[in-house]
Amino acid sequence: MELEGAALVVDTRKATALLIYLAVTGQEHSRESLAAMFWPESDSAHAKAALRRTLSSLRKALNGEWLVIARDHLAVDPAWLDTQAFAELLEGTLGHGHPPAESCTRCIEPLTQALELYRGDFMVGFTLPDSPRFDEWQYFTERTLQRKCAEALQRLSEAHQFAGNFEKALEAADRLLALDPLNETAHRQLMRLYVGLGRRDLALKQYRDCVRVLQAELGAPPLEETVDLYERIRAGEWTEPLVRKAPAGGAAAPRPIPLVGREP
Repeated sequence: MELEGAALVVDTRKATALLIYLAVTGQEHSRESLAAMFWPESDSAHAKAALRRTLSSLRKALNGEWLVIARDHLAVDPAWLDTQAFAELLEGTLGHGHPPAESCTRCIEPLTQALELYRGDFMVGFTLPDSPRFDEWQYFTERTLQRKCAEALQRLSEAHQFAGNFEKALEAADRLLALDPLNETAHRQLMRLYVGLGRRDLALKQYRDCVRVLQAELGAPPLEETVDLYERIRAGEWTEPLVRKAPAGGAAAPRPIPLVGREP
């Protein structure tokens, strides 16, 4: 958190957590619910008193700005919020005329901008041991953002692939695999890209890595789809094109029928 270009300094972890909760939820919350959430072991009177003290320190740290304090409700109105910008950039890719899980060339820029904002997991390393409801909210918010990041990386990799930017497609798929080593979609994407780049050896190695990770973490074999792709690559039978021509603002076109000369 920053204020006027400098890191915001607050006096307690509860104050940090309260400010982030108000900002990220983007809603008004009653004093009663906030007191119960952040001071669950205190009675109502003591919890509300602790909330008042925390609000006083936050108001001072924020120079009297951004906090919206009413008699019974509280909210915060930040000038800019990375999680909100992340969501808006992803939302903006849904009006390009294709299903949400697919991409087009117009998706590349907003997806790239969104993923530049995702520099690490949500509030990584932060916890409030005496506020289980906050920790639960933090956990599910983190998981939701991770899922959206994974979906964005998959879509970005495919968009770069269809545009012929194979190195950038590899970068996105590698980042997806680093985020979730058990993601077989990412393993298959890398296998296809390696074959398309003429690196069949790396495609086969990627499959072996996939098998090893799944066995170590889950004690399970790869999906049939992954095994089938491996067998086709090993046999030299995987010939699907990596580049698909698509309208600038629409979904990837169906796989083209190959052109045939008139005389033959």
